[in-house]
Amino acid sequence: MTSKPTSEKDFEDAIEWVGKIDISNISIIYGNKMPFDISLEQLPAGYAFTSARSGECVEVRYRDFTSTEDGQQFIQRVESSTYNFLQPSLINPSQVDHLLAVCRSDKSATVYVNELELQALVRPARSVEAGPVTKDDIADVESFELGVHIPDDAGFLFLFSIHWRKGLFFDFGPILPDPQPRQYDVAALLGQAYSHVLFQERFSITDDEWNALFAEQWFPFVGLRNKTIDKLISYIRSGWKCDEILGEIVLEVKSRVPKMLESWRKHPPFLQHIEILERAIERFLDDDTISCTSLLFNRIEGILRTNHLSVSTVSMRKQKNLVESAVKAKMKNEKCLLLPHRFNSYLNNIYFADFKPDAQNITISRNSVGHGVASVSEFNIKSSVIGILIVHQLFYLLENDSTDLTKRHP
Repeated sequence: MTSKPTSEKDFEDAIEWVGKIDISNISIIYGNKMPFDISLEQLPAGYAFTSARSGECVEVRYRDFTSTEDGQQFIQRVESSTYNFLQPSLINPSQVDHLLAVCRSDKSATVYVNELELQALVRPARSVEAGPVTKDDIADVESFELGVHIPDDAGFLFLFSIHWRKGLFFDFGPILPDPQPRQYDVAALLGQAYSHVLFQERFSITDDEWNALFAEQWFPFVGLRNKTIDKLISYIRSGWKCDEILGEIVLEVKSRVPKMLESWRKHPPFLQHIEILERAIERFLDDDTISCTSLLFNRIEGILRTNHLSVSTVSMRKQKNLVESAVKAKMKNEKCLLLPHRFNSYLNNIYFADFKPDAQNITISRNSVGHGVASVSEFNIKSSVIGILIVHQLFYLLENDSTDLTKRHP
């Protein structure tokens, strides 16, 4: 995208559960307005990840994704892979907002530069109307549509920008000497790439940083604003305690929880638990943290059990199975903004944490609350907030393949 202010993030054809954000570049950069065709001297095969002498084997990836987060590796790849496609145009590489090259096995290619009508299909984090959309409004990215059909027997390279960040995805498998047929949804996979670049901070959390977050019982919950999640990550990286911003988080959750509750009332797995959830929120807003925490940490398992019965054929309802059923629908998407792989660990190790009966201060978990051994001092505002945020995370995770997303309300 250029630095020229635009209204590029407008919802089009707003619908109840998913909406399309127009992220096309509105200002026209000098260069080709129409796509142009070129003839390639050789078919692209991918990118070599190892060096080799003549006659030796070399590792080549015919499909891959990198972004500006990868530093010099990304720069080298984008410079070498886009040169032949840009050379016939009058556009300077620094002026490229996006580029799509569709390559066919006859060595012909069609190139689009700064002219695609790009749209991201997203799941809103709140009710939205037509108008500007921010990162706080996005709970997850479902797909990234280019407005151009890419045949399954064609290779392609796609470079895109989000402000100062860029991403590069290519797949030349279908035009290899031994063709690798495309068997995935291009828009869905590009949606993962788009999500990774737009929310780079969340996908760059290291294992040590995750351990530090979990040690403080925190998670990048979808119910928090983007700036709050960034602040949690920043505190962890600085070696500071996340609880230092607990007051800010409490005020934020109190302002958002009425809308959260409204959405819970319309979600099937929550229906038989809604009266308990309503009472828990009432107690939370009245600063009765003992009642709120007690209600939520028991009822969350009830929600998980309801979901397990509806989506799983596994009869054994062990806690591990309940968690697996909760995240299963999203585990295929490695760049899902709900971070299902990490939330799987969070539920198992934090929410369902074991406890030592002889410990002096037993922290809040489903098991410590259920067995009546959690320390009274732990039934505090932090535990109440975390319970609410776990429920809201589950609201976005609990769905099955038959769910009609367009008819559900955020």
